[in-house]
Amino acid sequence: MQWRAVGEPRAGSPVVCPCDRTVADVRLALLGVRLPFAVLGDVTVGEPPADGRVRIPAGEDDIARALVAGEVVVGDCESTPVAVLSDLSSSPDAGWIEGRLAGVGEGAELPAASGRTRVVVTSARPLTEADVESVRRLGADEVVLVVPESGASPDGVPAGVLRQCLELVAPEDFTLVPMPVSWRGSEADEALTAATAARLEGTHLWRLRPATETGADKKQRAGDELWAEGLERLREATSEPASSADVLLDKAMPVLGRWRPPRRQRGVVVFFTGFSGSGKSTLAKGLADYLTGQVDRAVTLLDGDVVRRLLSSGLGFDRAGRDLNVRRIGFVAAEVARHGGIAVCAPIAPYAESRAAVREMVEAVGDLVLVHVATPLAECERRDVKGLYKKARAGVVTQFTGISDPYDEPLDAELRVDTTGASFEESLAVITDFLAAGGWLPTQTTQAAQATKVAHVSPSDPQPEG
Repeated sequence: MQWRAVGEPRAGSPVVCPCDRTVADVRLALLGVRLPFAVLGDVTVGEPPADGRVRIPAGEDDIARALVAGEVVVGDCESTPVAVLSDLSSSPDAGWIEGRLAGVGEGAELPAASGRTRVVVTSARPLTEADVESVRRLGADEVVLVVPESGASPDGVPAGVLRQCLELVAPEDFTLVPMPVSWRGSEADEALTAATAARLEGTHLWRLRPATETGADKKQRAGDELWAEGLERLREATSEPASSADVLLDKAMPVLGRWRPPRRQRGVVVFFTGFSGSGKSTLAKGLADYLTGQVDRAVTLLDGDVVRRLLSSGLGFDRAGRDLNVRRIGFVAAEVARHGGIAVCAPIAPYAESRAAVREMVEAVGDLVLVHVATPLAECERRDVKGLYKKARAGVVTQFTGISDPYDEPLDAELRVDTTGASFEESLAVITDFLAAGGWLPTQTTQAAQATKVAHVSPSDPQPEG
């Protein structure tokens, strides 16, 4: 790959920093790929602007400043300039700004075809021996293997991990070409693949499909099935590393195993959600205390009150404040999981959208066990030791979950626990048994849980809104 200088922005030009996927699309467009999106970063296919022009998402203020300046700089997450848009057009409520695209600094030249036929292999998963055999049967003069440089695959494999796998097992006669391809995990990936292959002058296309695309309605290839099976083994491995019957995939398993180690070593977040007074704070504290003495891993408790005082100081209890509070908890918990620890969290987390954001953050680096403490609202209100429900009914406390603010009941919880009429030890045992059965804890741990009395707060104590 050859590099060339392509220009610099004018001093004082406004800068916009869109999401990583949009920046990846900008970089791909700079390589000459005709992207099939009306606006870069979209997850659905749309009609793009004329050649040489692109649209990027932007807010009203950014659009107004850009139109006045006559150009806008596109920056990455660290505000480092990537490209410049000039000859701009938009409208205040468009949600995007269109312009002619030019790169900043150094750009890359893609390798030109050296034969009459070229297979372009696009990779959303590791390469298997079955794939190599199938590609060779096409009889092309050369093979180009696209190595994604951005984001994660639809199966969650980070680009860096996937790159290591491909570099480790790719045959010597395959030409590896790093490209900033950002997979969507949607039907748009087919169009993105075709556009990338066209830019690389491919006469044949071979797509390494992610496991998320497996199903009866998809044309399955041997490599796709091998990867789906291998990924399942990775995810379900408890104490021993996963392996594969495919020679190349098995060779890549140690790399993948560092990303997804067996569950006994893998970071995990136990995330409790439920009404105030449901018993989730009691169970979370008890679980954290118990795990600290039973497992050889760091255990972090993200208690609702402590988080509100420190991490989320200044946030209100309106929808935006609650959403941001839960996302902050999720971010910290994901960092704990990233380093192989166990995080136990117990916010009310009333909104499905907030919980989904937490799941996405956590599952990028470890496992999430969502525990719905499903104690009925009537029972929680009956336990109203601090009088919060009474104040909410009287209108003294507003935006109170279950009374004057909604609670989206989880449809994706791994475990459901109702503490009505159950002792603390019984409820805790349900959770530890589940964690042991799933392989996150050794079996003897749950036996100790039933035999050990753990100091705890009375389940009737309601947790403050959080």
